[in-house]
Amino acid sequence: MCVRCLPFLLVLVLLLSSGRAAVAQRAAVLRARQLYWDISPDSLRRVLAPQRADTARLRTLRHLLDITNLARTEFYAPFATEAAALSARLHRPEVRAYRLLAASARLYDAHAPSGLDSLQAAIAAMDVLRHAVPTWLTGTRIYFDDLERPGARQAYYEARLVRYQPRGDTLNMAACQFALGYCYGYRGDFNRAVGCCLQAAELYRPFRLSAHYAALAAAGEAYAEWGNPARAQHYIGQALAAPPALAPNPGFPNRSLAQLYLQRHDYPAAWQALVRSRQPPRSNRDAMGNRRVYCLNQAYGLALQSQVLLAQDRAAAAGPLLRQAQHLADSLGLPLTSVLGNLELDATWARYYAARGETARAGAAWQAAYHKARQRHSLPLRLAYLRELARHYQQHGQYRPAAAYGAAAALLADTLEAAQGVVQRANYEAEQAARAQQARIARLRLQQAQQQGQARQQRTVGRFLVGGLLLLLALAVVLYTAFRRSERLKRLVTAQKQDLQAQRDRLDQSLTELRTTQRQLIQKEKMASLGELTAGIAHEIQNPLNFVTNFSEVSTELVAELQLELAGGNPAEAQTLADDLAQNLHKIHQHGQRASSIVHGMLEHSRQSSGERRLTDLNALCDEHLRLAYHSQRSKNNAFDAELQTAFAPDLPWVEAVPGDVGRVLLNLLANAFYAVQQRQQQDEPGYRPTVSVCTRQAGPQVEIRVADNGTGMPVEVQQKIFQPFFTTKPPGAGTGLGLSLAYDIITQGHGGSLSVESQPGQGSTFCVALPVNGAAYQPAP
Repeated sequence: MCVRCLPFLLVLVLLLSSGRAAVAQRAAVLRARQLYWDISPDSLRRVLAPQRADTARLRTLRHLLDITNLARTEFYAPFATEAAALSARLHRPEVRAYRLLAASARLYDAHAPSGLDSLQAAIAAMDVLRHAVPTWLTGTRIYFDDLERPGARQAYYEARLVRYQPRGDTLNMAACQFALGYCYGYRGDFNRAVGCCLQAAELYRPFRLSAHYAALAAAGEAYAEWGNPARAQHYIGQALAAPPALAPNPGFPNRSLAQLYLQRHDYPAAWQALVRSRQPPRSNRDAMGNRRVYCLNQAYGLALQSQVLLAQDRAAAAGPLLRQAQHLADSLGLPLTSVLGNLELDATWARYYAARGETARAGAAWQAAYHKARQRHSLPLRLAYLRELARHYQQHGQYRPAAAYGAAAALLADTLEAAQGVVQRANYEAEQAARAQQARIARLRLQQAQQQGQARQQRTVGRFLVGGLLLLLALAVVLYTAFRRSERLKRLVTAQKQDLQAQRDRLDQSLTELRTTQRQLIQKEKMASLGELTAGIAHEIQNPLNFVTNFSEVSTELVAELQLELAGGNPAEAQTLADDLAQNLHKIHQHGQRASSIVHGMLEHSRQSSGERRLTDLNALCDEHLRLAYHSQRSKNNAFDAELQTAFAPDLPWVEAVPGDVGRVLLNLLANAFYAVQQRQQQDEPGYRPTVSVCTRQAGPQVEIRVADNGTGMPVEVQQKIFQPFFTTKPPGAGTGLGLSLAYDIITQGHGGSLSVESQPGQGSTFCVALPVNGAAYQPAP
């Protein structure tokens, strides 16, 4: 009996130790998350280089794209492109998100609005998959900043935050809070800016410590602009005390600290902080961006060092540093405001010119600074520059502009004071303090309740021991019974396993046969499409060949007449015949070129598509395939006749596409349209005229091709299944049901577009092909 009780004693021991094991497991999971988000991109690139398996490369590429800044387009776009290709090859659901991300990365340096749209669509696609993308959200903040759309930026992050909060998406919530902190800072609402930055730091702490320290530095910067240097130095000090492997860009917190020292007129301490800000990053976490980070720190540090020298009346020493900072800012294209802080070069130039007595240039520099602050929608900088303009004009006796700027500054100051309050202490910190006090009270009450519970527990220990012994005896009996039953179940499971193995073998054989049949049907559909194309081309090429034959016969007769006239000495008539002969030869050449182009087009369509995209004129492509499809239909039925209508947009932009693949889609849609109108024509409706129309137009960022007919139409239940493989409304033997399915895959997966249908029974159908317009698409000359 004692031997049989050993398993139950082991279970009790495991139950007692399960609490500690769960705590250790949670700690391990937390550490793994931190290692995932704080790893160096350089380390991942070294891991990626020797990998050859698609699954391993995709996993590493996904990790790289999760942690790397979108601004590094020199390798980000290739990584996203390869991730999209591997996802498509492995049939992963992230393929659309990575394609959109690659498109956004390629457009990043051009600051194109379509790049922002692609990035937002990529984030939405990842949201559906519940995959956190905080770095992508940070990239949208930089996009909005470059496009100077502060209102849209704030609305976007507030909407995303509302989406992420109910489902507890912590990392995405942290990225949105961090971005909103900058949004409120630009508006001068420092109370909310500090609160958002501190919430972002708290949310980042369990997952990404590097972002946690960066959020603390941003909170310190907001406190500094709010006018609370004590709180500012507290949070900036926490950011500067971060471990080297997790420390944020050293330039940002050191520059904020230098500005605090500059406000206190502690110029040596400010100078030392700026020297530290210009040093290379302390860690080698991301060598791919260290060179650019170093240049940015140099520009911002030189500008602030110039301010320190000007505050000490050392204009001669400030000039060279200020010129170096201006050169770096111009070469790097640095704006007045960014996520790295404020680069107040124009304001520093104004102080420099004022110190040298160049009044006009100082006023112009202040005007330029104020204009850039308005462009960047930075209310605090606008207020500061308005006050400086009022002071500048007042000092030089220009009281009218001084009064105007002073009034504007007073109005803007009232707005900022109403937004930020007078407490100069973030409400979020006060709420945290209250929550901490309530937590302490709750812990004291819990300790008291635990002491009372321990007293009751000691009284019931004896009862539990007796009950436990009785339970062990009962469990021993149950265990013996279960052992006997398990032996019978084991034999039964063995027999079922053998049956399942046989069923699996039969299913594998059926699957192989099904795949063979599917490939045969796809090949049949391709050959049918090629046959229709060949028939259309044969009818199309007959017209120019007839012209060539007829004009050749007429030219032969003209040559004979010309020889007779020349022999008869009638040069005037001979000249007339020569002119007719030249005209006939021109027409023979013209129709020969037409036949040659048709043959060339046939060769282009008959060869297998290489999948290479190139700029394509959709109007010409639609016109050519409309005629080919029409003649193909007439080759099957000489009595068939239909009215062809076209409405091509004259200013339609060219798009990047695979012409052969898009041509096959158009042939399939047009063949279905002619089949529909022929079916309705056979019903002998009075006054019915078969009509097929093709029109093109540009609809925003897309180009649309609409193929419409007035045929039999389709009910709603057919429209819902029309793009499914092997679904067809034609009689048996008249189609494979793969044409529209292949067309749908070519447009949606191969070209990133859409294919839809609108139809009414008895009235006709309209298929709409929408293709995205590339940002660098060629615009044809008017």
